[in-house]
This record gives sequence, C-alpha cells and structure tokens, in this order.
Amino acid sequence: MQVYKTFFTILKKQLTPILIYGAIFLALTYLTTLSQRNQDNEQFQEQKVDALLVNKDIKSEFLQEFTSYLEKYVTFVEIEDTEEARRDALFYRKVYYILTIPEGFTEAFLKGEEISLIKQIVPDSYEAMSVDSIINNYLNTVRVYRKHIPEADFSQLSYYVEKNLELETKVAFDVILEDENRKSIQFNKNYYNYLGYIMLAVFIISVSSVMLSFQNLNIRRRHHASPVTLKNINLQLILGNLAFVMIYMAVFIIAGYLFNPFRRVDTNLLLYILNAAVFAMTALGISYLVSMTITSKRAVSAISTAVSLSLAFISGMFVPQDYLGASVLKVASFTPTYWYIKANNTIQTLTSFSWDNISGVFGMMAIQLGFAAAIFSVALVVSKRKSQQAT
Repeated sequence: MQVYKTFFTILKKQLTPILIYGAIFLALTYLTTLSQRNQDNEQFQEQKVDALLVNKDIKSEFLQEFTSYLEKYVTFVEIEDTEEARRDALFYRKVYYILTIPEGFTEAFLKGEEISLIKQIVPDSYEAMSVDSIINNYLNTVRVYRKHIPEADFSQLSYYVEKNLELETKVAFDVILEDENRKSIQFNKNYYNYLGYIMLAVFIISVSSVMLSFQNLNIRRRHHASPVTLKNINLQLILGNLAFVMIYMAVFIIAGYLFNPFRRVDTNLLLYILNAAVFAMTALGISYLVSMTITSKRAVSAISTAVSLSLAFISGMFVPQDYLGASVLKVASFTPTYWYIKANNTIQTLTSFSWDNISGVFGMMAIQLGFAAAIFSVALVVSKRKSQQAT
C-alpha cells in the first residue's frame, strides 16, 4: 500500500488550507448557534414591566393587596407628578404602563358597581398587554369570590384570592415541540447547504493537489517501470480519496449535530447526510477532473476559489433559490450543486416519508450521481491520454 501511504503524505502538505476552511466554517456555525440560543433564552425569559402607579383613591387593604400582587410582575417607577412628565416617560420607554386608580374605586368595586381603572400605555406593546392580563386576572378573581362568598370580610377574601392565584398548571404545548423540530430542520438545511461549498473548495485544493503530483510525467513513467500494476496504483489512489472524503464527512456530520441547539436525529437529518454523501462523490469527481486538466499546483488555489464560488452563487448555496432569477436557475440546473441544494430544500419540507414524498429527493440524488459518473468518465478519458503520453 505504498501509493496509499504516499497519498496521505502529500495530503499533509495541504493541511493548512483544509484546516482554515474548516475552522472558518465551524466558527461561523458556532456564532449562528450562539445567536439562536440567545434568542430562544430571551423568548422564554420572564421580565418585569416598568410601570407607574398613580393612586387617587384612599389607602385600603384591598389596594395594598392589589399592588403587592402587581409587584410580582411589574417594577413601579417614580415619575414626576405632571401630565407632561408622564407622556415623556411613555415616549422614551421609561415606563410602558401608567395605571391610575380613580377616586372611590375601592368602595365601588367591592360593592360590585361598574367602575374602571385608567391606563396610559405604549401603543401596541406586548408589555402593556401583559400588564392588562395581570390586572384583569386579579380583579376578575376577586369578583368571583365576592359574588359567591358575599358574607366574607376582605381578610378572608384576600386569603382565598391569594391561594387561587398561587396555583399553577404545567402545560406542555405540542406546538413548542413542533417549533423546535422545525428550527432543527432549518438549521440542518442551512448547515448542509454551506457544507456543500466547503466540500467543493477543500476537495479541489486537497485532492487536486495530491492527484496532480501523481500526474507528473516522470512519476507516471516510474509507475510504468515499477512492478506494481497500473490497476493496483489506481485502486490505492481511489481508496485514499474515499478514505479522505469519509473522514472529512464524518468530522462535519458530528460537528453539525453538536452545533445544532436542538440536536435531533430524525429522518430529515439522515436524508441531509445521505444527500451530502452523494454530493461528496460529485465534488470528488470535479476535483479529480481539475487535477487531470491543469499542469501547475499554483493554479489549484485559484481554480478552487473560482469553481466553488461560482457554483455556490448560481445554485443557491449562499442566496436561496427562491431569490434567484429564472434564467440563473435554468443555467444552474446544468450543475450538480443546483440539484444538491434543491434536494436539501425539499427535505426541509418533508413531514411524511412515504415513497411518494421522498422519491423526488432520491431522484435529485440520482441526478447528482449522474453528474459524478459523467465527470469521472471525462477525467478517465483525459487520464488515459496522459498515460499513453508517458509510454
């Protein structure tokens, strides 16, 4: 297996660009994941709302209990007692809610008479709506107990209300699980879309550089003079390429799972992995063809950048296919990257995995394999001609 060992010896010299591409990709993925986690934490974190309380009524046990309950959910802010200062406080978001308790509210409310609190709010703010809900919850609970236990004094009434409001019901919403599953699939789609670009760029830089070394005229002549058959040499090179691709894929499949904030192993993820593996064969074919058609290692880096970026932009790796023009997509449909991205987009929409639903995805994978076969065929023809030149 001398050729196999030599393959990886030469490949070690390409570790720098391989590691740079991989590190940048993983760093961007990590930052995206960190941002997603922060958004999720903020979404479910309970925060108190800044509010102002203006009491024009007499001090009473009822109002004391009422404001104590509100303090669990709002932070009362001191504002100058003028109408202009209050308007400024709302405008500059110093407070989101100004609650005014009118004169005679306590007496009228406890008698069951119609009387309303006065509020000034930041229009259409979620904070104001949450305070509305809190106030209505407390007052409605008091009304219920007042109606059904009219003989109770307020101390008893306050005890019942407090115990009632302390009750909490734990509810698990399936929609939250569905939302997490949707976000997991969305993350995987974006991750594997970008991974397609990384595979193209890295494979061309690494595989093309290694294979180009074996295509040197003097090296080919030595192969012909060696006791190792050409078939055996090609077999070892194929094994070397496949080993490199599998190791590279394994690293990024594991990284994609670890960086996903929801970490779900589902059928969608398995299809993403399978699609990436199929595309890896196509990227390997492109790399092999590049090595057969160039003569200078200095050109590999430039070709890698040009080929990977051009295919990425027209196929939807960077810009979603929905935003690309019809003419661009028509041209892109003659490239394997287009079908790779289209398959990923289709996988994202799958919720049922009957053959009717997934057959389209496998059809797109088959098209990619067709591209790979065609590219390898062209590369083999070029390789055969070069072999004839060496004899």
